[in-house]
Amino acid sequence: MTLLKRLKKPTEVYVLLVTFIFTEQFDRNLDLTAVGEGSIKNFLEISHLFLDAVTNHLRPIGAAFFIYTITLIIWTMMGKNARKGTDILAIFLTGCWIIELIIMNLLLIAPIKSPVLLITELLLFLPIILICFSWWYWRINLQCSIQNKEPAIIVLDAPGALEYFFFAAEVCFDYSQNSCKTSAAKITRLLNGFIVLDVLGLTLSRAVDLATR
Repeated sequence: MTLLKRLKKPTEVYVLLVTFIFTEQFDRNLDLTAVGEGSIKNFLEISHLFLDAVTNHLRPIGAAFFIYTITLIIWTMMGKNARKGTDILAIFLTGCWIIELIIMNLLLIAPIKSPVLLITELLLFLPIILICFSWWYWRINLQCSIQNKEPAIIVLDAPGALEYFFFAAEVCFDYSQNSCKTSAAKITRLLNGFIVLDVLGLTLSRAVDLATR
């Protein structure tokens, strides 16, 4: 096996790590000095500390995450079966973006002094949820393929990464469950639509409100 092929084998891990990069930047740009004092700010500080603990390689959890990820990449390059290991990584990162979703909703009701914070966090959060849902759609179909079942989500005859990404993104404009054939797929689609509309609609409306004051 050539070096290039070995480097390409952990592509799934690389894609998941893109969400980690955005998660790290989301946390680093969470400027709580722009939030007024109160109980909401206290919750935001707790969430910020959690994200810092898992994204900062100088902290125990963050260091363990980096070691785990590097080990997973090397394991995959060696041609070993890393399905469960990659799933664990995806579940861990999904937990991170759930915390970010909570932060986004807290920012909507927090006494923010400037709309810049909201817009910045929104721009960093959108790629995370789109990539995350793209992965979940792909993973649901992969499980069907492993079990020799019909695809749970009909995107194209042979959908690739971009097709799943567009499928996750188009929920903003065309929410339809016609392509979803199983309960798991329909629930995922429903969550995808709810979160995107929640984040896009409410965040932008709040930012406009702050800007016009």
